[in-house]
Amino acid sequence: MKKKIFAVDDEKDILEILKINLTSEGYEVNTFTSAESALSKLPSEIPDLIILDIMMQGMDGYEFCKKIRSSKEFAALPIIFLSAKTEEFDKILGLELGGDDYMSKPFSMKELKSRVKAVLRRASQTPAPVKITNTLSYKGIEINTDNYSLKIDGEDVELTKTEFGILEIFMKHPGKIFTRDNIIDSIRGHDVYVVDRTIDVHIMNLRKKLGPYKSAIKTLSGVGYGFKK
Repeated sequence: MKKKIFAVDDEKDILEILKINLTSEGYEVNTFTSAESALSKLPSEIPDLIILDIMMQGMDGYEFCKKIRSSKEFAALPIIFLSAKTEEFDKILGLELGGDDYMSKPFSMKELKSRVKAVLRRASQTPAPVKITNTLSYKGIEINTDNYSLKIDGEDVELTKTEFGILEIFMKHPGKIFTRDNIIDSIRGHDVYVVDRTIDVHIMNLRKKLGPYKSAIKTLSGVGYGFKK
């Protein structure tokens, strides 16, 4: 049977290129101009691979990937990010969120075909991944990424979605320094509105809520913020 591929991108010319070239390789290709339309199709039609853009109107590729990876039915679906976002951080974030591969636009169709074959081959040989733990901890700090909760020395502490998103990305990457733009991009999938000038305020409030562990959040002057290893 033909392998089925979902191509999700809000640029119709990109979708047309993907459809023509991948169909010629023997794949069945369904195209979608939004993450929402692809997501609505999934219950009735499950692909063998998803090629996914990041910067789209409405739900972006990062959030779409998160929804797929948190779903019992679709968690093991291979995903290749295909995006104009070319910074190393963006690639790392895409892979950390569960992407199987990441290609930057403009791309070589020959290379994409090769990567599609490689990802499909790995998917056929590898059992579905076991869901990783839903808690992150450091000393007396513990967060649960399923219910957006924080405990400090066993006591519940309330966080806003923005504060939780910042703390989560920090604790997932201890030792890494994030610029304000990095932080904004990282927490976009938490359905929050945040701009560059408010990041410092969120960090200040977060430090207050961490109490005796406020020094776990590091500041690198002129660069940004991070979390102690």
